Amino acid sequence: MFKYRSQKQLSIFDFHTDFESKLDPNNRWVKMAKMLDWDKLAEVYAKNFSPNMGASSIDARVVIGALIIKHLEKKDDRGTIEAIQENPYMQYFLGLDHFTFKPVFDPSLFVHIRKRLGNEAFDAMNQIVISGVLGIEHQNADDKDVGDEDDGNVHPDDTSKSSESAENPVPNKGKLQLDATVCDAYIKYPTDLNLLNESREKAEELLDKLLKVLAIKERPRTYRRVARKDYLNLAKKKNKSKKEIRKGIRKQLGYLKRDINLHS
Repeated sequence: MFKYRSQKQLSIFDFHTDFESKLDPNNRWVKMAKMLDWDKLAEVYAKNFSPNMGASSIDARVVIGALIIKHLEKKDDRGTIEAIQENPYMQYFLGLDHFTFKPVFDPSLFVHIRKRLGNEAFDAMNQIVISGVLGIEHQNADDKDVGDEDDGNVHPDDTSKSSESAENPVPNKGKLQLDATVCDAYIKYPTDLNLLNESREKAEELLDKLLKVLAIKERPRTYRRVARKDYLNLAKKKNKSKKEIRKGIRKQLGYLKRDINLHS
C-alpha cells in the first residue's frame, strides 16, 4: 500500500532537535529541499504501488530523498543510512520534522527500491530533479546579471554573447543516471564454460551467415541443440563438481572445434 504525506515545505524553524539549536537556512540540503517538486516525484514513485493492497510503505519523500543523498554523497547503501542518522540537515531534506538517531529504513530496502522503480520511473524522476536544478541555476544567473547592471559594468561583448546564445541554444545531449548502482552494466563474471558457450554460439551465427552468402542449402551438422542442452544442464546446477566442470568444458571445446573446422 502506497504511503505519502504531502509536503508543503516544512519550515526550517519548525524542525526540532535535542540540541536546542536551529538549522542554517543556507545549508545546501535546506536549499535543495525547497528546490525539488516532491509531489511530482511522489507521483512517479506511487505508480509502482497498489492504492489499497499490501502493507503500508515508507513515506515516499524519505525513500526518494535517500536515493538522491546516496548519489550526491557517492555512498553505498549502508553508508547512506548511517550518514542520514548523523546529519540533521539530511533528515530535514527527507521531510522529517525532528532529529532522530534511528535509521530511516533498513539499507537492504535500496535493492527492492531499485527493482521496483525500473528504468522508466527512474528516468522520469531524474527529469524532475534536473528541471528543479536548472530552474535554480537560471535564477542565479538572472540575479548575477542584475547585479552587474547595478554596478554599471555592462560590456557590449557580454550582450552580444548572450544574444548569440539565445538565438542558438545548445541542444540537450546524453542521459543522466543519478544512482551508480543501477547504471547499465553488461559485464558478467567470466567462466570457462560461459565463454566457450558464447564462442560456440558466435561461431554458429557466422556459419549461418556464410552458408547464406554461399547459397548452400544443405547445412552441415553442428549439434547446436545438443551443445545447448549440455551447457544448460551443467550451468543450472548450483553445486558442480570439478569432474563435471572439466567434462562440460571438454564437450564445449569439441563443439567449438567442430564449428571452426566447418568454417575452414
